[in-house]
Amino acid sequence: MTNSNPLKKTLLTITVASTLIINPIFVQADLGDQILKMGMEHEDVKVLQQHLVNLNHLDLDETTTYYGDLTVEAVRSFQSSQGLNPDGSFGPDTFEALKKVIELEPLVYERLLKEGLDGEDIKALQERLKILGFLDIDECTTYFGSQTKEALKSFQNLYGIKVDGTAGAETIEAINEALKGNKRRVKPFSSRGSSTISDLGIKIINTAKKYIGTPYRYGGTSSKGFDCSGFTQFVFKQNGITIPRTSIDQAGAGEKISKENLRIGDLVIFHGTYRKGPSHAGIYIGDGNFIHSSSTRSRGVIISNLSSGYYSNHFHSGRRVFK
Repeated sequence: MTNSNPLKKTLLTITVASTLIINPIFVQADLGDQILKMGMEHEDVKVLQQHLVNLNHLDLDETTTYYGDLTVEAVRSFQSSQGLNPDGSFGPDTFEALKKVIELEPLVYERLLKEGLDGEDIKALQERLKILGFLDIDECTTYFGSQTKEALKSFQNLYGIKVDGTAGAETIEAINEALKGNKRRVKPFSSRGSSTISDLGIKIINTAKKYIGTPYRYGGTSSKGFDCSGFTQFVFKQNGITIPRTSIDQAGAGEKISKENLRIGDLVIFHGTYRKGPSHAGIYIGDGNFIHSSSTRSRGVIISNLSSGYYSNHFHSGRRVFK
């Protein structure tokens, strides 16, 4: 390996000192010297994996030198978030996108950011939510709309922050920490203070949250990739509950429940845009949120809100499949 690659030199001289201190392995990175792809084994892969873990695109307890299926899917997830061709290999374009992410300055809290506001600080917030995989828009804007609010709610829920859809000091700090490399702080759900939530419901949503970030895969029924009903069936099966395979059949499982009477662990079913029949499924996790495997731009397992535009207009029914 030579030191002639100007991209590598740029990475090695980035000015975000906090990132380099928190992740000293980045200083030694030789990323950019060669294309990394499926089946390769190299120390560079370990460095790449650490970046992807930090940015919530890869869930590994320990990084490795092997470029396997999980790394391919994580790179695809990152590429999609950056508007790149999601081919799963780590080449010059993906390297450049990663370098730009690392160079981002931390957000500075100057005012409470909430729906209806306008400003450059809103655009900066959107850029970071997009990088972390919570905001699915083509171009960031200076306007705080409903999409930004729902993205913040998903982030807050995942990081154990009060879910209100506004960016206060605590949320800004958490976003900065996520971008610097601190791992996800998924808070196990607690039923303290509630008599309407079963222990099994809690187990179901805690199981579901383990797979956040798993890629969408048409027909997928395993942790390598899920479609919507494959994900719900898989999660329930892990908790000893058998439900049908397709969203159409899942819409007939158990007891029908209204949106107002949903409980933790209930199935939520949605109908399509052009037909009223069931076409999508997820699992209700409380506070108006549900977890599901989204096919939109292949985002995979994410948390969304029932009140967001599409899901609010296409809610079909809730289904209670356990007591």
